Amino acid sequence: MAAKQKQQAKQAPAKTPARNTRPAVAAPVLTATFQRGFWRDNWIPALLLMVSAFLLYGISISYGYMLDDQLVIWQNAYVQKGFAGLGDIFAYDSFMGYFQKQQFLLEGGRYRPLSLATFAAEIGIFGKDNPNLVHISHFINILLYGATGIFLYRILLGLFPLKEGGRWYFSVPFLASMIFVLHPLHSECVANIKGRDEILALLGSLAALYATLKYFDTNRTLWLLLSGLFLLLGVLSKENALTFVAVIPLTVYFFTPVSGGRNFGASIPLLLAAMVFILIRYKALGYMISHGKDTVDLMNNPFVGMTGGERLATIFLTLGWYIKLLFVPHPLTHDYYPYHVPKVGWTDWRALLSLALYLGMGIWAVMNVKKRKVPAYAILFFLFTLSIVSNLFVSVGTFMNERFVYMPSVAFCILGGWFFARKLPELIHEPQDRMAILSVMPLAIIAGLFAYRTFTRVPDWKDPMALNKVAVEVSHESARSHCFYVTALYKDQYVPIKNGDPAIKKPLVDSMEYHINRSLQIYPDYGAALIMKGAVAAARFDLDHQLDKFFHEMEYIMEKIPYNPNFRDFLDKYMDYLNGSNADKYLAFCHRAGYEFFFKKKNDAKTAEKFLLYGLNRQYEDIRILDDLTEVYTALGNTAKAAEMKARADAQR
Repeated sequence: MAAKQKQQAKQAPAKTPARNTRPAVAAPVLTATFQRGFWRDNWIPALLLMVSAFLLYGISISYGYMLDDQLVIWQNAYVQKGFAGLGDIFAYDSFMGYFQKQQFLLEGGRYRPLSLATFAAEIGIFGKDNPNLVHISHFINILLYGATGIFLYRILLGLFPLKEGGRWYFSVPFLASMIFVLHPLHSECVANIKGRDEILALLGSLAALYATLKYFDTNRTLWLLLSGLFLLLGVLSKENALTFVAVIPLTVYFFTPVSGGRNFGASIPLLLAAMVFILIRYKALGYMISHGKDTVDLMNNPFVGMTGGERLATIFLTLGWYIKLLFVPHPLTHDYYPYHVPKVGWTDWRALLSLALYLGMGIWAVMNVKKRKVPAYAILFFLFTLSIVSNLFVSVGTFMNERFVYMPSVAFCILGGWFFARKLPELIHEPQDRMAILSVMPLAIIAGLFAYRTFTRVPDWKDPMALNKVAVEVSHESARSHCFYVTALYKDQYVPIKNGDPAIKKPLVDSMEYHINRSLQIYPDYGAALIMKGAVAAARFDLDHQLDKFFHEMEYIMEKIPYNPNFRDFLDKYMDYLNGSNADKYLAFCHRAGYEFFFKKKNDAKTAEKFLLYGLNRQYEDIRILDDLTEVYTALGNTAKAAEMKARADAQR
């Protein structure tokens, strides 16, 4: 017996020493998938994704320009030059073409030349006077969005290959990609042409991820070089593509058996692309992250006046808000400005809950990423891509925006697709084919709700009136929403009927008056609202002809923004318009504005002279105005004019 055991031991293969190996993980099958022919095998899901994009957003093709389209397209001098403006587009801040001078409105500036370059190319090809140009731009946005959904599906087919006998319509790739296309939070990026920067940034980032995975499949250096090029195109569209320098190695680590050394080596082109972008950006803007000037305008820095604790608590409030909107995208608004998002401290349970949620997610993800758990990957993907727009590291100029979660939402969509296609069958112990049947109803409900909310949200972007009407209803605590709504009412409804029936104008003026006062109640120093308050005061004067009331409003605005060029231009024109009005009231205002405010309070004799001359032209020999001008000209050193004014005043006594 012993001899037999000894003989068996000799025949048994020797055991190899135990090694510290990584868990067995299936390598990407991207190449194998494409060898079978992606379009041949997947044209139906690809077509469904593109058709869904056009069904949801097709109506926006008939819409016009909105919001920041003014800054980046139709009033951007560089973009309007077409191909001739490309040099300037890449050489300066993205807002330089609009302002025509360096602006320090937003911390970090804005350098996103690629999307502007596409707008310029459209003008170069179709002509800036082409009446269909704006509709072509909307069409391209939808096309790019549908292409993003298809590209996401193509990548996920490699990361989550279909199981033998699996159904494409109940797979992680298709469910995740369809959730992406249907998600209502994306409506701003697609329906607003300016949102193309977000679309192109994600497309470039996904292309860089695809190229990296293809490199590991084929070992062809060309794909490695393309990964850097694609990422560079992404960051030239918008800076948040920089986060894929972390997302791509994370994806390779999570889904492939590639060693850490090879993974790091494949990241070098991505790092080089990031460095090239930073250098180009520095050359164009002249600074790295901060321009060194404090942004004190609340509408461009919502944290003005907050303590450090309040700032951090409010940031975490918004971070929690993002998660809520991913799961329940309602209500939606384009306006998260002060104080639709309230200023809170650490006594607010919402900020504390959000902090606990993010800490819990982050710690759990780090602890489980080595186990290759998909939720851990999704959480880290989400945190990486959200970090750059979170306000934790650099101010983005507003509390939050729905478009900021466009890129991070990919993680949510992957998690959703994985849950329904993989985790749920496992939890209820049903095979995937049977689970596909059982899940039709809940999936249909979720998809239907997302599609319905997107379909109902898109028409809000048809014109400023529609968009701002919804915003003022949802963001009723935002100074900006009330101001923008008044602007839309004034331009789109009041101006066309300015000389119409007073009975028609009155309710319109009442509404404008209410909302502009509400805006200033929220933010008393809001420059844009103060300018609109002047326009509304003029509209009210046209109805009631109460000159004292009108001048009182002008003095209120003057106290706030005495040197605002838009207000001053408006007031100058209105002073000419009122030249034939009640002389006593007109002259009294000229005295208060010119002498009491600008001369005495502001020590500005030159501006004082201007207002006093309005009065002098209205009533040539008014003693008070002549006495005022005597002092003003003396202060200006114009002794001849001072003597003339004094002599004329003495002659009237």
